[in-house]
Amino acid sequence: MTDLKPIVPSIVVQEEGSRKVLVYLNIPELKVKRSFPNILKQIPSNGNQRTLTFRDQSFTFTLNVQTKNNQTKIYSLGVARLPGEIEPQHCSIKYQRGGCWITMMKVEPMSWMNRICDDMSPGLDLQENDDQTPTASAPDEPVQLRDTDMPPPFNLVPIAPSPPFRPPSTKSPAPPPPTQST
Repeated sequence: MTDLKPIVPSIVVQEEGSRKVLVYLNIPELKVKRSFPNILKQIPSNGNQRTLTFRDQSFTFTLNVQTKNNQTKIYSLGVARLPGEIEPQHCSIKYQRGGCWITMMKVEPMSWMNRICDDMSPGLDLQENDDQTPTASAPDEPVQLRDTDMPPPFNLVPIAPSPPFRPPSTKSPAPPPPTQST
């Protein structure tokens, strides 16, 4: 049995320096194996990449994955308009168990995160697949991240907000201890 409706994977967007953007696509069923002759490169062992196209200000990605039940799931993500231009010839993908990293090299060294999370900016223009409407993956307000020294994609976590400021209370001093009379 084949499920032909494309699934929009959940994504994490991370900037690395001023010219590199990493997009992690969560694909839970994805398994990988080493490729030959480059044994350092991993390729999908239970799927095949149908589409990976980079353009000046957009990209599309589609991957068919075979599940344990011999069903085919189609993971697809299309971004019709990125916050800035990219260099398509320098963009790439790396697969790992459970997902993949898309690396995009920006033409201009500017921050995309402010543009993605800004209410006044259109953010990422995700293409719709059939009648499926993807939900926005960017938070409602910018979130500060802290590096945890864990392997990606778990190396960045939100920083907990500071506790609310409470002015020192003005309590009266404690009463003196009772005196003993002899």
